[in-house]
Amino acid sequence: MYLRLAEPYELDIVYLMGFDVWGDGLSLDEYLSCCRNSGKYFRGTWYVLVEKEQVVSALIVYSGTFGLQEGSFGLGSVATPPTLRRKGYGSKLVNLVKAELFAHQNCEVLYLHSDIDQQFYKRLGFVSVEGSDCMYIASDDAEFKGSMPDYF
Repeated sequence: MYLRLAEPYELDIVYLMGFDVWGDGLSLDEYLSCCRNSGKYFRGTWYVLVEKEQVVSALIVYSGTFGLQEGSFGLGSVATPPTLRRKGYGSKLVNLVKAELFAHQNCEVLYLHSDIDQQFYKRLGFVSVEGSDCMYIASDDAEFKGSMPDYF
């Protein structure tokens, strides 16, 4: 199992991982069209977790946008295909991306906005920002002192 950047030809596979959650009553074609034309998705970098040459989980990383200050990054759109959920792929992916950003990208703090049960992210070391769906983890385990980034 390994982490890598998503290839452009894999983006539809990545988008489809979240269709059941984020499809909002759209047809499959409408949903894919929205994803393919999303300005938000073009602002980030997609990472995938691969096992046996199959993409098993994906997420997007943002920097320099959505109010993210220098040294801070945002995680979004963490998704795993429905048939592969609850096998640890999402956790593994988040942990690998977290390690990559802290070790090699000068990341001081990593944010996310949780639209699922925050317990999932708390188990991965993230801390809730009181009164918000925003969560963070700092490279030095410091308490939240900055300004929250916009929703991404």
